[in-house]
Amino acid sequence: MEGVSLVETKTLQALIAEVQDMRQVVISTISELKEAKKPYLSAQEVMELTGFSIDWVNDHKQDIGYSNIGRTIRFKRKDVEAYMDQNYFKTKSPRRKSL
Repeated sequence: MEGVSLVETKTLQALIAEVQDMRQVVISTISELKEAKKPYLSAQEVMELTGFSIDWVNDHKQDIGYSNIGRTIRFKRKDVEAYMDQNYFKTKSPRRKSL
């Protein structure tokens, strides 16, 4: 390759930018997947997963199940998910019509 024209340079720069963007997406996705597979969660992570307050998490920790090592509390992800599934209800009744 003897020389690169201006058009080719712009095309190459655009391609490099796209590859760099894709790299960031892949890194972010891998990080999210690793977090989603964590078997043990802190109370803060349970709060973020469920959308409930930290007080709710602490009030329901006996119902969910937890490990207490020193001053650190850990919940099994599968126990949190099971607790949420147990308390999930669907109704088949039709919605009330508004007047």
